[in-house]
Order: sequence, then C-alpha cells, then structure tokens
Amino acid sequence: MTGSLLQAKNALQGGLEALQSRIGYHFSDRRLLQRALTHRSAEQAVHSMHMERLEFLGDAVLGLVVSQYLHDHYPDRPEGDLSRMRSLLVRKQGLLSVARDWHLARYLCVGESERRGAGRDSVKSPSIAANAVEAVIGAVFEDGGWPAAQRLVLSAWQAQLADVGDVDARDAKSRLQEWTQARGQGLPDYILRDRGAASSPRFEAECRLDGKLLGRGSGGRKKQAESAAAEQAYRKLTDE
Repeated sequence: MTGSLLQAKNALQGGLEALQSRIGYHFSDRRLLQRALTHRSAEQAVHSMHMERLEFLGDAVLGLVVSQYLHDHYPDRPEGDLSRMRSLLVRKQGLLSVARDWHLARYLCVGESERRGAGRDSVKSPSIAANAVEAVIGAVFEDGGWPAAQRLVLSAWQAQLADVGDVDARDAKSRLQEWTQARGQGLPDYILRDRGAASSPRFEAECRLDGKLLGRGSGGRKKQAESAAAEQAYRKLTDE
C-alpha cells in the first residue's frame, strides 16, 4: 500500500472513530457505518453499497421509536395529536438538527459535485445529510438490534422529545382554518404554482383570505408549499 493510500485509510478510520464516539455507539461491523455514510453519487457506491436501503430501514425504526415514546409519555393525548407530534419529530428539520449535532456532513462520502463549493464540513444538498441520519439509525439496528437503535434515537432526539409536548401539534393549515372559522372569517384559499421539476423548490403557494394575501410559501411538494404559506398567514393574523 502506498503512503498516500495508507494516509487516506488512517484518516477514514479516525473519522469513523470520532463519529462513533459522538453518536454513542461503536459498530461490530464497521462496514455498515461506511455504507450508511456513502451516497449513491460517490464513486465508491457500487450496486447496493450505498445508504438508500439502510435509510429505508432507519426511517421505519425512527418512526417506531418515536411512536412508542409518545404512546408511553402522553397517555391522555388522542391518536390524532400523537400522529401530528410524531410528524414534527421525524420531519426533515428534525433530522437535519441531529445531523448538525453529529457533525455528520463531514463524514459523508459523496460525489465531487456535492462537495464543490460547500466546504469540508457540509454538502450542497441538505437532504443527503438528513437521509444519512436515517441510514445510520438503520445501520445501528442491523448491527446492534432494537435496544441499540432505540437508545440512539432517544439520545439524539432528547431535546426535541422534551419540547414536543409544548408544541401545537396541529399542522399549519388546520391551525389557520380553526382560527379563521372561530372568528367567522371563512376558509383560507390556496393558490399553487408549479415551477417545473427542474426548479428547486418546485412549488410556490399563496394563502389568501377573502382575496387578501396573507402568506407565501415554497417547497418540493405541494403540501410543503401550502403549509409554509399557512404558517406565515397564521403568524401574520395572530400578531395583528
């Protein structure tokens, strides 16, 4: 092995050690962690040796851990509230918060275009870091089973779990609709624009009440754009 290759290998191993210490779990099969950190854009990603299958598994594990926690800690909340609370916890923003806590982006193996201009400790697409969190959870489940994955999630989401009971669990559109109807103002209208698949974000939404523009939002999906517009509208109305 040449000196440069040995140096690169040692740097990789050191990085994996640091990450394992940060997440509080040390792998028996370190290849699982390497796969969880490898995006399909990387040159090393061959066949299924990238994060997507582990991401699929981790998404399910995360949802179950959070569901069990909410079920046990909020015995008086109805199912609808628990579902909305779970959505708040497993959404992209929550995953990105964990990714930042783990400094995960610096350990990701991605294609050159994802690093270009982003710096050593970040990637151009935040979704990759969010997906990698789920992949790491899936890898821990594969390596250490349910108890290890459960401990990982409860530790990583500790602050978010502590706060979720104080958050209005209704989605933004429902919250806005209830507010306007309670005051006899009718239902909000949403005007959606599709900017095309090549645009990011793809959708733009306006929220109007009696023709008056109250909020704008955008997102990769229709629901995200409308929710963002509703959130802005709700804040405008409740601040006035």
